[in-house]
Amino acid sequence: MPRLCYNVFPTDWGWVAVAASERGVRLVTLPEPTRRQAAERLAVLLKGQPVEFRPALFEHFEEQLRRSLRGKLVLWDVALDLDGAPAFFRRAWAACQAIPAGQTRTYTWLAAEAGSPRAARAAGQAMARNPVPLVVPCHRVIASDGSLGGFGGPGPTLKARLLELERRNNPALS
Repeated sequence: MPRLCYNVFPTDWGWVAVAASERGVRLVTLPEPTRRQAAERLAVLLKGQPVEFRPALFEHFEEQLRRSLRGKLVLWDVALDLDGAPAFFRRAWAACQAIPAGQTRTYTWLAAEAGSPRAARAAGQAMARNPVPLVVPCHRVIASDGSLGGFGGPGPTLKARLLELERRNNPALS
């Protein structure tokens, strides 16, 4: 198993924790109110895996994440380590990354794009288990009735806030 490194850093929206292997970013937390809460959330996600504190490794990722949370268009160029995830989940995450900022698609659309048109619930599970939120923008996936659906710990309030930020800062959507 590859050695994991991590960092916890502040953003305009709260503290974020990130962990990566030598292959790429493996886990990202959504913003938390405190450094401790972000670190504790990461520890839960790591399920006891040993990690080494290496903040310098994440400078580029941190800059991209901060830009994203300021509403700037980010073309993520960080490597991801999604090994071990089911193939359908990886396809759903890739399809999700193709959704333009500020726009939404349904779980049904996502399932079809991932190659299983009848698997909307599985697409929902892929978004719920997304280990790298914001990089894989699961906040852009909504229910077929137009409702936001769930969104991790913070719920639909954060999802709505992220979508509003993207729409406000994307002139093509005005």
